[in-house]
Amino acid sequence: MTTRYRVHNSPPPRTHEVPSRVCTDGGSSLSVDDAFAVLANPARRHALTYLRREGSAVDRTELARYVAARELECDLVEVPADALERAEIDLYHLALPSLRAHGLVEYSEGAVVLLEDDPTIARLLDAAEAAAPW
Repeated sequence: MTTRYRVHNSPPPRTHEVPSRVCTDGGSSLSVDDAFAVLANPARRHALTYLRREGSAVDRTELARYVAARELECDLVEVPADALERAEIDLYHLALPSLRAHGLVEYSEGAVVLLEDDPTIARLLDAAEAAAPW
């Protein structure tokens, strides 16, 4: 008895290279992979959304309240104290250091400021907001 194997067609060869950056006009400092890695975390995504909207330095507690409200899907005034505390800790120890490492934010003495409104991040955040506005 002979065994027959199906021959799979290989994909067509690429005719062009896939760019490592979404924005090729020199405006983006993040690769596509880095942009998706940054935005994979909801706290980082919500923090960037808020910082972009405010356009200036914000208080870290104010930012944490927004992040907690987004994650709990409630109004800012309805955020419980324990959720606010968790959001502040998450921002301080996880989200903000990552955003700083990618050159997107700077923070000190309780204030957080968006350093660069990266076009790759901006496009992805805009698309996410359009798909699921809050």
